[in-house]
Parts: sequence; structure tokens; C-alpha cells
Amino acid sequence: MTMLKNNILKNLLIINLIFLAILLFSKMFFVHKIIIILFKSFLTPFIFSVFLFYIMNPLNTIFMKNGLKPSTSALLTLILGVSIGTGAITFFSNYIAIQFNGTIEELTNFMKSQDPVNQIMNKINNYIPPEIYKTFANIANTYTHNLGQTLMFAVKYAMHTFSTLFLVLIILFFLLKDGCKFKDKIMCITPKKYGKLVLKILSESNKVLDAYVTGQAKVALSLSIMIFIAYKIIGIPNALLFSSITFILAFIPFIGFFISMIIPSIIALSMGFLMIVKLIIVFIIVQTLKGRVVVPAIMSHAMKIHPLTDIFLVIGAVAVGGPLAAFTVVPIYAIIKTILSNLYECGIIKKLNN
Repeated sequence: MTMLKNNILKNLLIINLIFLAILLFSKMFFVHKIIIILFKSFLTPFIFSVFLFYIMNPLNTIFMKNGLKPSTSALLTLILGVSIGTGAITFFSNYIAIQFNGTIEELTNFMKSQDPVNQIMNKINNYIPPEIYKTFANIANTYTHNLGQTLMFAVKYAMHTFSTLFLVLIILFFLLKDGCKFKDKIMCITPKKYGKLVLKILSESNKVLDAYVTGQAKVALSLSIMIFIAYKIIGIPNALLFSSITFILAFIPFIGFFISMIIPSIIALSMGFLMIVKLIIVFIIVQTLKGRVVVPAIMSHAMKIHPLTDIFLVIGAVAVGGPLAAFTVVPIYAIIKTILSNLYECGIIKKLNN
């Protein structure tokens, strides 16, 4: 009984110290600025570099197995990856640029002329309560009003994107070159009695990251292909542009696909009530195929996380850190879960509680 009380008091003390540390940290504004600078200048490029590393690492491994030196294989892998990416962008850029200009014109005309919208809203208003109608109308007006400002914001930070891309390529080269040595370096500084535990954690974490990145890339590609075909069938203009946006945003679990539907929904709204119905049907079909076929087939063995946990993690990450946090929160959670489960299996957590 005394031991139980001591454990409870110890846990309560730890919880209070954690909350106290969080409170003190929230008052240290200079630390916040340093973290933001580090996040923008290093952490963001590093995250994208790790993502590309797991995409390109199989090719790098093939080169190394064929006798190439790590530096040579890393450079060759990087050159091939950049060449393929540049070729794909060059091939699709002309089509996407034309469709992007067409989309801007359609959105501009949509913001200037509200007659089709008013007609559709009048039809919708016959079936829904006035309060819901007003709320929906306010959201639509706010989004269209801020759309131009959002596009200008994207242009403003274009140069920053190019410099970040250059840093990503440098980090990616060294990850491809020295990534195989990372495990050995960690094992060198690990005490021998924890060697097997650390090795198991590193191996399982590597498998989790590899499975998540490659699996999410397959899901995004499948989703963008389905969206492209569906938009072509129902007649949504600029299908290639919107499917490309879907491919990029699909790397954010669950909410990315919903975000990618915003602009097509506005376009459909300007095309008439029938197009909105078609788009809703497309959304239901694609979302059903994604949830029942694509994700279970690709990600079933990749991440042992309940879908509801994924949803809460992503929503919380978006509220705290934006899209990048939403992209990284699931694998980070999976790695933390792997570490804690291994510590629990070895009895270390039980020893700390006692």
C-alpha cells in the first residue's frame, strides 16, 4: 500500500514538473524565435530530405551492391533522381501552366460575377435552413476574397523555396552517402548492456519510416490518378492541374484530400448545380475507394495505428504546426510508440515506475 502511494506521488510530481516546464518555456520568447529560425532554415529542409531519401534509397542500395563507392552511388542516385524529377516537371509544366492560367481566369470571373452562384444558392436555400445557408455563403465569400492574397503570398516566397531546395539536395546527398553508417555511429556510443535494445529500436524505426514514406507516396499517386480520370469523365476543367495538387496534398493523411477539393468545388459551383452533384458523387466514390481499397492494400502492414488515432493526430498537428506538422506527426508518433513498446518489453519502464 505504501509503495502504491509512493508511485502515485512520484507520477503526480513528474506531471506537475512537466506542466511547470511547459509554462516556463512558454514565457521564453527569445527561445521561440531561435526555434522558429532553426525550423525554417534547417528542420524543414531536413524533413523533406529524409522523405526523398526513403524514396531514392532503394536505387542507391542497388548501386552500392554492384560495387560502387558510397559517394559515387549517392551522386549517381541524386543525378538520376533530379533528372527524372526535372524531366517529369518539364513534360507536365506546359500543360499545368496553361491550366493554371485558365484556373486563375475562371476564379477571377467567379469573383467578379456572382450570378451563377446566386442561382445555385437559391436552389440550395430551398432545401436547407437559412442559418446553414448564411454560414456557408460567408465561408465561400471569405475564401474567394482571400484567394488573391494567398497567391501573392506564394509568389513572394518563391525565392526562399529555391534556396531551400538547394539545401535539400545537399542534405539528401549526405544522407545517401552516409545513411548506412548512421546505425553504426549510434551503436558506438551506446552502452553494451543496451546494445540489442537500441539496435532493435533503430531497425524498427527505419522500417516504420520506410514503410510510411513509400506507402504514402503510392497512396498519393493512386488518389491523383483516380481524381484525374474522374475529373475527365465529369468535365471539370484543368484536370491535370487539380490531380497534381491532389498528389501533393495527399501526403497529409486524411485532411489533404479534402483540402485539394476546395478549388474544384468553387469551379463546379460556377458551372452549375448539376456539376456540383457530379463532383459530390466523385468525392464519395474516390473517398470510398481510398478508404476501403487503396489505403488498406498499401498501408495495412506499414503503420499499426488506429485510423481514429491518425485523425486526431493530424487535426491536432494542423492546429499547432500547420501542414508540415500534419505530414510528420504520424511517423513521429509511430517511432515514439516503437521506442516505448520496446522499453516496456525490456522492463525499463517498469523499473522506472518502481
